[in-house]
Amino acid sequence: KYNKFGKLEAVRKKMEVVNLPVGATEDMVLGTINLERTLKEGKMVFEPGLLGRANRQILYIDEVNLLPDHIADSILDAAASGMHIVEREGVSLRHPAKFILVGTMNPEEGELRPQLLDRFSISVKLTTLSDPDLRALIVKRNLEFEENPDEFKLKWRQKQAEVVEKIKRAKNLLKKVVISDELIKVVSRTCAKLEVDGYRPDIVAVKMAKALAALDGRLEVIEEDVFKGLKFALTHRTRAEGLKPPVDFKELKDVFEEELRGIVAIAPRKKKEGRKSFFRILYC
Repeated sequence: KYNKFGKLEAVRKKMEVVNLPVGATEDMVLGTINLERTLKEGKMVFEPGLLGRANRQILYIDEVNLLPDHIADSILDAAASGMHIVEREGVSLRHPAKFILVGTMNPEEGELRPQLLDRFSISVKLTTLSDPDLRALIVKRNLEFEENPDEFKLKWRQKQAEVVEKIKRAKNLLKKVVISDELIKVVSRTCAKLEVDGYRPDIVAVKMAKALAALDGRLEVIEEDVFKGLKFALTHRTRAEGLKPPVDFKELKDVFEEELRGIVAIAPRKKKEGRKSFFRILYC
């Protein structure tokens, strides 16, 4: 890229997680123009906020449902346009603010506005485990970490490296993954029947299905990928222009299975070297 002074320098570095804490002020989040230095130096001096730092990074918001409305609106605008405008005392400045938005919340402390909720592509609900063995395992590993964090990290380093490598392989494979027109129709028909607002959920569900296939080492999306994609993409979305609550698991499953009744599954293809078998599905 270039500006009026010539080619801009570019730096390649790993993505970082930029934390937006509860109680962050407007200037902390949005940034500000240092008027004193601007007047003194004769050129605009911008002090970037968290949105500026989050450009091409991951913006993590803890207790996202407790964000003040005016800050939430600015984050929404930046997330939608990829740009952020700072205006102070008649001085205006634009800077890029493209980021992946990640948030956590406790629904018991208040709901999230639909406009902000819709900006999150997928949602995951965490529940307390009821299996005594798994609960005991959690306790054991927490104690191990508290007693010797370094040894704990060393113990699981190889396992974590395997997970990272699996994700890298999936990223390289993703562009080659295909989804049939018939399965895309199933996604759109399911979303339409559930009266999900907008088209973003359809797009997200398809992208999620392709990502799941890549993560599993497959080049073609299957029914299970699509259902999981819909589950992650729809269970937090508004419906019927906000008049209906988000879909629950049972309703989603029933509608999805109903839409699949027009789909005929043909026997699996012969397993290819280095690839898992999959079902080819045809619309009838």
